[in-house]
Amino acid sequence: MKSFLVALARGCWGLILIAAAATPALAQPLRLEAGQGVLDAWPAVTVLSDADGTLDVAQVRARTAAFVPPDTPHANLGRRSDTVWLRLPLVLPADAPAQWVLAVEYASIDRIDLYLPGAREPVALGRAVPFSRHPLPSAWHAAPVTLEPGQATELLLRVQTRSTMVLPLTLATPEAFLARESRNQLLQGLLAGASLCLLLYSLAQWISLRDATFLAYSLSLGGTAFFFIAYFGLGPQHLWGDQPWLALHAAPLSVLLALFGGCVFIDRVLGVRQVWRRVSEALRAVAGVSLLAALAFGTGLIDYRVAQSMASVLGPLPMLLAIPVAWRRMRAGDSVGTTMLVGWVAYAVATLTMAGLLRGLVPSNFWTQHSFQLGAMVEMVLWMRVLALRIEDLRRSAQRATVERDALRSLAHTDALTGLPNRRGLNEALQRLLPAATPERMAAVFLLDLDGFKPVNDRLGHDAGDELLVGVARRLESLLRSSDTVARLGGDEFVVVAGALPGDAEAQALGRKLLEAFRQPFDVGGKEVRVGLTIGYALAPLDGRDALGLLKRADAAMYAGKQAGRDCLRRGQASVGLAGV
Repeated sequence: MKSFLVALARGCWGLILIAAAATPALAQPLRLEAGQGVLDAWPAVTVLSDADGTLDVAQVRARTAAFVPPDTPHANLGRRSDTVWLRLPLVLPADAPAQWVLAVEYASIDRIDLYLPGAREPVALGRAVPFSRHPLPSAWHAAPVTLEPGQATELLLRVQTRSTMVLPLTLATPEAFLARESRNQLLQGLLAGASLCLLLYSLAQWISLRDATFLAYSLSLGGTAFFFIAYFGLGPQHLWGDQPWLALHAAPLSVLLALFGGCVFIDRVLGVRQVWRRVSEALRAVAGVSLLAALAFGTGLIDYRVAQSMASVLGPLPMLLAIPVAWRRMRAGDSVGTTMLVGWVAYAVATLTMAGLLRGLVPSNFWTQHSFQLGAMVEMVLWMRVLALRIEDLRRSAQRATVERDALRSLAHTDALTGLPNRRGLNEALQRLLPAATPERMAAVFLLDLDGFKPVNDRLGHDAGDELLVGVARRLESLLRSSDTVARLGGDEFVVVAGALPGDAEAQALGRKLLEAFRQPFDVGGKEVRVGLTIGYALAPLDGRDALGLLKRADAAMYAGKQAGRDCLRRGQASVGLAGV
């Protein structure tokens, strides 16, 4: 595990250092020719530091010789607190187009003042400028530039920002600029749409399953997606417009909230508390610090740079803390641990690249600017796979709980010896059947008591007696319809409930059928054993509708039959007392 992490870190930082070690070439004027679409302007840029931000454009133009080529990676000046002037010399042949668009293709720049040839006032760009005042309604900081073909000229840009000075500067014809931005918008739209689908799915699962893991995932995913909306300039362009507070606070706030959700998600989905309690406590501490930092930044207690630094420092911690836990789970054959580790490989590469970009260590290009977005999307998709595994675990747990509940219910409602319903199970059957009983479709409740069971039990033993009771249960079941119920109340007392009988004659016929079936002996341990029946019964609704009353009438009739000589069928009537049949 240690070797894996060391190799990963060395590989990523090796690429960063190689990029950082590139020696800048001497700046040459940018030549704008006919037929060119989008030109990278950075190779022609020279820079001048304005430490206290007091230089005006006239003073800067008088100090042209003080401009020097940047000694940093391509289009990345890193984190700086000074004001920086950029000088971009241009050469236009006579046949070159006059209309161009200058763009800084990095939205997280606070203020850019563009000084055009012959203009007294600068064109204001940057996220600190209300979006409605931007010269072009673009996610990037872009402005139309009119140049005179056949002339050499220069553009000056004054840059101030609290964030990293990433300045991918391009000049493009209006048509090429629109095509380039459209491709960027398409990419961002696809990624935002994918994030929205994942977000809605996870929220729906949280509402359905009431599992906080899905809510934590939603918070992490939502915060990450919102960060990219702000980071790539889509927020002011499509969502909040001229809201300066959101323009300056959305990105760090969303990252800190995403960290909070990510810590909770990792802690829950990996079961960190069960594997390594201290790591779980550390994850919760990172979550708490992230939430407090978000609140402090939102209320103005800490500034942008502090919030950005805290997000950068806290960002890798959840992954670094949880990697040993995921490794243990992977070694144990758990696919959750494996999936998390694969996701973290992509996230680690993306995070290191992003950190290198924000620290001014790597050049600015499409891949370095979008690395964190693509890596985070890969991680989130793999996390969704983890959530799918969690849903499967929850489903299995629910199935086990259902089986256990059904087993407990069966034990509570079933006679352990015969497998027939016990008194509680009988009451449920009667509660379902009796409300539907009518004079045309009666329900009969038969109470059966075995004649001669005690002598058999005393002579052959309790085991033989239990075997006989099981045989009685099976014989009664074989005589009845599937809709009828046979229950054992205890001892040698059984109850038969039969519904949908047209009248008393059919109830009597069923009772005689039961009596006749017990003329045949039972085989108990290889010996023939004979027992008879004495049956009392009552009819619903003629003799009553409540289960207890019907059982009492059937019991009274059965007792009367015992007194009269046994092996008989009697009905316990509601109106005329007990009449023999």
